[in-house]
Amino acid sequence: MSYVYLNGTFVESDLAMVSVFDQGFLYGDGIFESFRSVKGHLYQFPEHYKRLRQSAEALCYPVTLSQQDLESILSELQKRNTLCDAYFRITITRGKGQVGFQRNINSQLTCLIIGQEFRGFDSACYQQGITLRLAQTRRNAPEAINPKIKSISNLNSLLGKLEAKAAGAFEVIMLNNKEHICEGASSNIFWTKDQWVFTPDASTGLLEGVTRATIMRLCEERLNLRVITGEFKMQDLKFADEVFITSTSLEVMPVTKVDDFTVNQGVVGPIAHHLREELHRDMMPHL
Repeated sequence: MSYVYLNGTFVESDLAMVSVFDQGFLYGDGIFESFRSVKGHLYQFPEHYKRLRQSAEALCYPVTLSQQDLESILSELQKRNTLCDAYFRITITRGKGQVGFQRNINSQLTCLIIGQEFRGFDSACYQQGITLRLAQTRRNAPEAINPKIKSISNLNSLLGKLEAKAAGAFEVIMLNNKEHICEGASSNIFWTKDQWVFTPDASTGLLEGVTRATIMRLCEERLNLRVITGEFKMQDLKFADEVFITSTSLEVMPVTKVDDFTVNQGVVGPIAHHLREELHRDMMPHL
C-alpha cells in the first residue's frame, strides 16, 4: 500500500481522486516540479521550490505552502511509503472549475504530491551510451510560452518523445524556431571539445533544469572545465569529443550517436563519467 498527498490529506494511492472538472485535466492549467531524495535527504529542494514558486507566480497561483511546509509533507510521505532513495513530483493545478474559456479562474488549487522509490536507468546505458535523433518538432518559442513555467501542458515534449520512440532512439534533440540547438524533450544537452564544455543558452527557449545548473557548477568547481553557453547549430555537435544529456532522473547520460554520426568512435568519454561521479558526491554532503 502506498500513499499520496492530495489537498491537505495523505490518501491511499488507489483511492486518490481529482475532479473531472479540474482545470489541469481540462486545459493543462497546471505546473509541476520533480526532484529526488538520497538516503532520505531531499536533494536541492530549495532550488526546486524556488522554481515552483516562479511557475506559480507566472500563472497567478496563490501558493500558500511554504518551503518548510512542503518539506514536512515530503518527510511524512517518505515515512508512509518507506522510501530511502525517492523520486518526488509535486503537481499544482488551478483546481475544480468550469468548462469554457469564459470560466472563473479563481478556483481553489489542487495540490498532489507523489513519492516513489527512485529506479534509475540500466547501467548499460551509462557504459555504452545512448542515441539521439534530431526532432522535426520545434521547441515552443519563448515568446509564445515562457520556458520558465514548468507546465503540465507538455504536448510539445510529448511529440518529441513520440519521434524518439518511432526512430528507436533514447531521446531527441529539439531545435528552436531559429534552428539553434535548444534541449531534449525532457533533458538538457551538453558537449565537450578539448577542455571546454558547451551548452545552449537560456535565450534559446530551454527550460533551465536544476540538474543543468548543477552540472555547470561541477564542471568548473570540480573538473576545472570552462562552460560556454550560446546559440549553436547541429553542425557544432559533429566536432564534439563527448556529448551527454542531463536531468533529475538521467543524471549525466552519455551519448555515443547523434542521427547518422558517431561520437568519439562510439566510446563513452571520461568527462561524462567523472561528472556523474561528482554529481553522486554532491548528493551526499548532508549525510
